[in-house]
Amino acid sequence: MVDHERAVVRVPRGFRGPPTSVHGGAAAGLVACLGDAHLSGPTVRFNVRLHAPPPLLTDLPYRVELGDEGASVRFEIGEPAAVVLSGWAATAAAEPVVPADIVTDLAGHATLTAAEQARFDAYVRPETEEFSECFGCGSRNDDGLHLRTRPIDDKRAWIDWTPPERWHDGDGLGMLAAIAALDCTSAFPLHEMGVMAEGETCLLGTYDGQIHRRPPVSMPDAFRIVTAPRSRQGRKIYADIGLFAPDGEVFITGCATWIVLAAA
Repeated sequence: MVDHERAVVRVPRGFRGPPTSVHGGAAAGLVACLGDAHLSGPTVRFNVRLHAPPPLLTDLPYRVELGDEGASVRFEIGEPAAVVLSGWAATAAAEPVVPADIVTDLAGHATLTAAEQARFDAYVRPETEEFSECFGCGSRNDDGLHLRTRPIDDKRAWIDWTPPERWHDGDGLGMLAAIAALDCTSAFPLHEMGVMAEGETCLLGTYDGQIHRRPPVSMPDAFRIVTAPRSRQGRKIYADIGLFAPDGEVFITGCATWIVLAAA
């Protein structure tokens, strides 16, 4: 996917979101991985902005600009006159991406109560053909994550996740998959919770993330993904999300900014 010698990114079709472009969460995970490759230490904070749909199966040049003696790096992906993705990564977090009280709230729902489990089990949402091959949520993408959160109450949604071995990176979970898992999952409950009208759709605009601890692959139970919409301001929707252990230990948190496209 990344040719560091040529400074080129080429994304296979398996990592699609919309039919002809790269999955936004995979793009965010890619920037975090580029941070690992260029920073003086592991990526802790990252921010990604999608300027245009990044095309699949296309050689996209990338440019990096190091700062703070290798503690931060900025990226642009795409031709200089046609940037499709920009972002930055850093080895430290100056301030939390998700406020501490929200992280505590999400972590407190990592393991469900009986009532939350019943709400989760009772909900079934029909799949739309448009996103059936999406890397994050599509059931027909053989290379995908197949993650679809369901509401557990009127404010939060949840899914458990046991990543298959292909997403392991030694003793840890690969960063691209771990971060990509926190994309579609934050958008799924937006209709059910009244944040979006029935005819509206949205695409990822920006993603701001923080890696608190690299997720290990050796855990006694599945990972938990918990999300809650924060607010809507016009066409922008802000949604908080986190990857947790069953006991609420925090691995990754993020705030996704979703752009509402249209209403039928």
